[in-house]
Amino acid sequence: MLKSRGTSFEGKTIAVSGFGNVSWSTIKKVTELGGKVVTISGPDGYIYDPDGISGEKIEYLLEMRASCRDRVEDYLERFDAKFFPGEKPWGVKVDVVIPCATQNEILIECAKKIVANGVKFVCEGANMPCTNEAIEYFLENGVYLGPSKAANAGGVAVSGLEMSQNSMRIAWSFEEVDAKLKTIMLNIYKNASKAAEDYGHKDNLVVGANIAGFIKVAEAMKAQGLV
Repeated sequence: MLKSRGTSFEGKTIAVSGFGNVSWSTIKKVTELGGKVVTISGPDGYIYDPDGISGEKIEYLLEMRASCRDRVEDYLERFDAKFFPGEKPWGVKVDVVIPCATQNEILIECAKKIVANGVKFVCEGANMPCTNEAIEYFLENGVYLGPSKAANAGGVAVSGLEMSQNSMRIAWSFEEVDAKLKTIMLNIYKNASKAAEDYGHKDNLVVGANIAGFIKVAEAMKAQGLV
């Protein structure tokens, strides 16, 4: 998404919600790509760490999650940061927003804050974290939105890679799985982007992902002689 706009994660600040497996992995990958994640969130509020969440801080997120306490405030026990009780991180001024927590966590009011802060990229990492009203507002205001349908497709793809290893009685390394997933996600993006443009909705990846998904299902049904 960023590359298509002539940019990258390098040097950018990112707001991420949640502190479970998805958010942990997102923070780790964004950091590898040169970005600086400055927020995490939980049921009790959110943490803002202007120095960035990386290195041992990422590992500490796993310890926090394993405690089953669901308290991001515990982050302050080890690191300097600001805690905002009962709030979501969408008012923080950043370059990219990646919601990785819950469904409908970005409401229209949140979307307005995000747009007002000049964010141009929102990538859904959870299952439908943006409400329909928020999605419409993003699209109307030129925000490039990566839909949860694409993220979920990546999750399903990982399950497929796991089943492939089981059936073939082999074991790929983390690096091999990561490389395969990168190719899969790149194709998902390209298919969604192309479908959006082909059907008159250029740059609307939400529409593009829906159309590309429908086409894939239809082609599979035809191949099986069902239609």
